[in-house]
Amino acid sequence: MASAIWYLYELTKKKFIKKFLNAKTDKEYTLPPKRYRKVPPTVVYPEKCISCGACEGSCPSFAIEMVYCEEFSKKIPMIDIGACISCGNCVESCPTKVLNIGNLIEEIGSLPWNVPKYTNLIIDEELCVNCGSCKLACPIDVIEYDGITHVIDLNSCIGCKKCIEACPVEGAIKTYDEALLKSKIELCYKLKFNRMIKEGENGDSVKNKIPEVPRIVKSLCISCENCVDVCSGSIDLNNHRVVECIQCGDCIEVCPTESMRIGEIPKVSKIKDKCYIIYEDKCIGCRICYKSCNVEDAIFISRETRLPYINPDKCVRCGLCFRECPVEAIGLTDKEDTLRIYNIRRAKDRFLSLIKKDLDEFSKKYVFSKSDLLKFSENKVEELLKK
Repeated sequence: MASAIWYLYELTKKKFIKKFLNAKTDKEYTLPPKRYRKVPPTVVYPEKCISCGACEGSCPSFAIEMVYCEEFSKKIPMIDIGACISCGNCVESCPTKVLNIGNLIEEIGSLPWNVPKYTNLIIDEELCVNCGSCKLACPIDVIEYDGITHVIDLNSCIGCKKCIEACPVEGAIKTYDEALLKSKIELCYKLKFNRMIKEGENGDSVKNKIPEVPRIVKSLCISCENCVDVCSGSIDLNNHRVVECIQCGDCIEVCPTESMRIGEIPKVSKIKDKCYIIYEDKCIGCRICYKSCNVEDAIFISRETRLPYINPDKCVRCGLCFRECPVEAIGLTDKEDTLRIYNIRRAKDRFLSLIKKDLDEFSKKYVFSKSDLLKFSENKVEELLKK
């Protein structure tokens, strides 16, 4: 009751009544904010657009489409006014700042966070052949070689997928997004629940579903900890090592980037009908192509000519040998041409190898026979001398 009287007293003061009757909004509240005032974003510098598609890949409402423009002879972002939600992701992800919403470009001069994008890209070090094609194709130069493999700077990557288009090896650059991560987390919970039920019924987990202990591919690990969460044994993510394992295979199922892996993963070329070939009449035998090739058994040295030749079944068509050759003795041709040369050279190599093996065995037998004969003769001479 006392508080009600106090409020009544305050509201009836002349000072309060005067302020209430003369109330008005402060001037700063009437000024429209500069950020997010234009809907949709505008393409302010179309001539600077590099057609990377970062804006299209960052749009959560799929309101942007890259459409070919006759005036500039390249693809320019077209924005659906009805679908745009004015989130500003496209402006923040654009590497050349050709998009704008009000004052947003000025406010994001230096981004301390990841560039917004729907799809994340990551390079598989076991499949990467270090040809550098991805680095050459990247429009914003965010791919570097760390001495083992090429690495994408995830904070600066705009998700344009130009590197995937340039990469010669199938699956060497993996993709993952929030939807995939969500599905793997849900699978993780499901596997854990099923395991708890089975352990309750049988008293033990399912073992030996996979033939070997998985390994962790360091370059693909994003530390989501799904594998740790579902593992019945022990996994050390700091050192990327499986410590204890019952070979249930659950960690492989819940990994969103295929970082948990068993068995050998072959390097498969995207190009099937073409292959590089070494022209022997131009080759000087420097073997730079052989030394630079990072694919096992893709280039052999002929026993007959001492010149390199290419195995089309192993070659991934990365073009590294082509770029490194100092005399332009390597070209791209039909796979049948390369296969024909390979079959001839490989057959001769095997034939010469068999001959060398036979000669080595004959030489060994000859040497042994000769030594045995000398030893026999020496023994006979000794016997005769004794007599």
